[in-house]
Amino acid sequence: MRRIFTWLLLLSLVFGSALSPAIAKEKARIRDVTLIIDKGGVGINFYVQDCFSPKIEETIQSGVPVTIFFSVRLSQTRRLWKDKRLASLRFARRIHYDNLKKVYEVFLEETSPAVVFEDFSEAKESLASVDNVRLIPPKPLTEKAIYYVSVKAELEPIRLPFRLESLLFFVPSGRRETDWFVQRFRVGAFVLPKKEETQ
Repeated sequence: MRRIFTWLLLLSLVFGSALSPAIAKEKARIRDVTLIIDKGGVGINFYVQDCFSPKIEETIQSGVPVTIFFSVRLSQTRRLWKDKRLASLRFARRIHYDNLKKVYEVFLEETSPAVVFEDFSEAKESLASVDNVRLIPPKPLTEKAIYYVSVKAELEPIRLPFRLESLLFFVPSGRRETDWFVQRFRVGAFVLPKKEETQ
């Protein structure tokens, strides 16, 4: 039993050190954010870049479903008080490869039932591209205030059986997430310069 544990520990160290630099190098991020603004709310389009690591792609190809969770928030800046959150939305998208039919099923929770793709690149593009997600505040937006939209994506970690997970704690789980992307704006004015920050 000691030998088995020793080998598992050595393997976890080797694989952990080999995979960690690759994961760090290709950090997922939010880009191509566009806002459609009116007093009734904000429509948001964006794209998640580098959200699929080689390990995650291999997991998908093996037939294991993988889920991305998106968080989108609308807030108002205030000078003397904490910023006020006006609206928020969290939704999920899932991709599953059907080994028998040789197709990829992409489930878009915020819009429609599953969409089927034969090409893996097209399936990933559909999963990572988000269009016209709308945030509606309880009251109309005003031209005097400064607002901002925050966007984040989190890829569901790859779950190992409990015993292996506890023994191979050095092996990267496959979890990927972006930093918060923040875009400030005013109603009826040009969008202020983009700003990426972690909250």
